[in-house]
Amino acid sequence: MDKLLYTAVSGANRVMAAQALKANNLANVDTNGFRADLERVQALAVSDTRVLSQLGSAGVSRKAGELAPTGRTLDLAIEDQGMFTLLTPQGEAYSRAGHLELDALGQLTQAGLPLAGLDGPIVLPEYREIFVGDDGTISVTPAEGGVIEEVGRLKLVNPDMAQMRKSLDGLLRPADGAPLAADDQVRVVSGFLEGSNVDAVQELVASMDLSRQFEIQIKLMKSAESLAKSGNRLLNDV
Repeated sequence: MDKLLYTAVSGANRVMAAQALKANNLANVDTNGFRADLERVQALAVSDTRVLSQLGSAGVSRKAGELAPTGRTLDLAIEDQGMFTLLTPQGEAYSRAGHLELDALGQLTQAGLPLAGLDGPIVLPEYREIFVGDDGTISVTPAEGGVIEEVGRLKLVNPDMAQMRKSLDGLLRPADGAPLAADDQVRVVSGFLEGSNVDAVQELVASMDLSRQFEIQIKLMKSAESLAKSGNRLLNDV
């Protein structure tokens, strides 16, 4: 009975963790640049006859979200694979979100974090017009007019997603914590934002299936309890 109960509890814990993951995906179905979390489970043999599920760190979906036009020059989306680089207090982090803004110092930021260029943070002078090339080059026409000036180039990376882990802040970082090298092949498009790659229908169906699995695990726990009580009665009658 103890084995049955332990197996049922293990299964219920796995289902609860998966439900939390699906709920987070659904909560971010409208978040620009959000990459869906993927459940990672492996079989763990505990005897010749029993196998339990063991949760691993969540993976991240590689699927690109749909691009929506905004007409705003500093709304950027990455074509196909690749990521923007952000500078955080913990070091570099990576994101697909491209709604860029300027802080009080003229520094390019995303969600309040400085955006990394090839030579560090990108600070823009006062300008009349701004242009973003498909390779991430930022150019401006000075406020007083004149020749277009290049002010920096975004650090774009293209990591192996199997090696990336999502932190509590929602940003992606390599499993080994090392900064990624820039990739010249990554391309961006200005005036667009990438939507979330979460498939809402698929996540809802998966959530319902997990609910049914959880109910089964609860029934197994109750069965284990009933069997234990029956065994105790038999021992008391001896």
